[in-house]
Parts: sequence; structure tokens; C-alpha cells
Amino acid sequence: MKSGARRLLFLLLITAALAAISVFIGPVPTTSPVILWHVRLPRVLLAVLVGAGLAGAGTGFQGVLRNPLADPYILGTSSAAAAGVMTAAMLGVRHYAALYIFSLGFALLSIVIVTRIAGTNGRTPVQTLVLAGVIVSLFFNAAVFLFFSIFYRESFSILFYLLGTLTEGDPVLITISGSMVGAGLLVNWFFARELNLLTQGEEAAFHLGVDVERAKRILFIAASVMVAGSVAVAGMIGFVGLIVPHMMRLILGPDHRLLIPASALGGALFLIIADALARTLTPPLEIPVGALTALFGSPYFIFLLRKKQGAGEF
Repeated sequence: MKSGARRLLFLLLITAALAAISVFIGPVPTTSPVILWHVRLPRVLLAVLVGAGLAGAGTGFQGVLRNPLADPYILGTSSAAAAGVMTAAMLGVRHYAALYIFSLGFALLSIVIVTRIAGTNGRTPVQTLVLAGVIVSLFFNAAVFLFFSIFYRESFSILFYLLGTLTEGDPVLITISGSMVGAGLLVNWFFARELNLLTQGEEAAFHLGVDVERAKRILFIAASVMVAGSVAVAGMIGFVGLIVPHMMRLILGPDHRLLIPASALGGALFLIIADALARTLTPPLEIPVGALTALFGSPYFIFLLRKKQGAGEF
């Protein structure tokens, strides 16, 4: 545990250092206070919050489902939250509260649909949950692209949002998203013991005193809150919740008391680096940060899938 705490502290220091350096990285070198404080700093804060939220949600999903291939993007929570944001836009709702209510409402709706599809006799088998999540993901992705077709006049800005962007610098949005991500991470950490036991199997967790279905519901809601808070302000940034928890598990082990904060820090670090690359690879143009995370995440997903197939788990 002491070794894990030292590694966690080291990860925190690296993340803080790279966040500070990233403020000064851009397509044009500058020390202008206006650009540093009002453009780049909000981007770095968003990268920290969104990366932590998506990685924290991925840690929760992977722990509950006992599957390293699970993440908000693959299970449809991200696309559902994005569909909620676009529904609010289609209805002409612009208030901050409504934006997050629609995003969270659709994210929770996706979880309800998935558990309803997978549930049998009051239980939700893990394998069926994953398959149901993929189906729901396809449905909400279709809904998102339907909205994209409707809003063709604003197609570029909407496409940029759908591919993931950290350009939203509104302090109110950053504050609300940060509160949602922080609350979700605290709930995940509070249920670290339950997550540790659930990774041993639902039957084992039940016999060790865990109310399995209640724990799963709470952890699903916490993950949905983090995803909604992230997607509402940054769009669909995929694969952060897939890559980071798995890498942190390799470094720190499976204990969720360390894995949850480590994944949050690792997600922040990963997205800080991805955003810095998105700003500087093709100046003066900017690459959507979600496109870069997908370029990294897709091959890693294939690697994990092949690894599990080789182990006879699929």
C-alpha cells in the first residue's frame, strides 16, 4: 500500500507539472495573459476534469462488469449523453441547468435501458449487460447522427463537438462539470471495497455481505454522472475510460482504493497530452481531441480483445 501511495503521489506530481507546462503550449508561442488565462488555462482545466471523469467512469464500469473492455464510449453512455445535449439544442433550451439535466437524463436512461434488456429474475448478468450496452450505443449513435443531419447549417461546430473538443472555456460550465466529476469519483472511492469484491464475482461478493444489485445501481449512476458532466462540456471523447484504468491497473494493481484516484489522475494526464498534440500538430488548424484519443484507443482495444481471446475468455 505504501509503494502504491508513493506511485500515486508521483503520478500527481507529473500530472500537475504537465498541466502547468501545457498552459504555455500552443500553435503560437505567447506569454499574453489574456491567452494564457482565458484560452489555454480553461482548456487545461477541462482536460483534467474530463479526463478524470471519463477514466473514473471507465474504472467503475470495468469493476462492476469485471471486463477491461468496458468503457462509457463502448457501452453507449457517452453517446446517450451527447444525444441529450443535442436534444436540448433542438428544443432551443440554452440554460446551463437544462443542458446538464438533458445530458444526465439521457445517460441514466441508457443505463436503465441496458439493465432492463439484460435483467432476468431481478439480476443482471455481466455478459448480457455488455452486449446490451453495445446495442444501446448503436441506437444512440444513430440518434446523434440524425440530429447532426437536422442541424446541417451548423454542421462544422456540431461535428467538432461530436468528435470531442476542449474549446469551451465558460467558467460556469467548468464549475458544474467539475462538481459532477468530483461527486462521482467520491462515490466510486466510497464503494472501493464493493468494487474489489465484485471483481471476484457476484456470488463471492454476495456471500461476503455486498448488496450486489444495490452496489451496481449506485456505481452505474455515479459513472453516468461523471460521463454526463464530461460530455456536456466536451462532447464524445472516446477510449479514455478504456485505456487509462487498464494501464493504471498494470502499474498499481487491482485495489480500487488506489486504482480510482490513479485512474482519475491518469485520465487527466492522458487528455492533457492529447489536447496539447491536438493544438500543435497541424497549426493553425486544430484536430478534435476525440479523434486523437480514438486513434490511440482503437488499436489498444483490439490488443485487449486479442489478449482476452488468446486467454480463452471470449
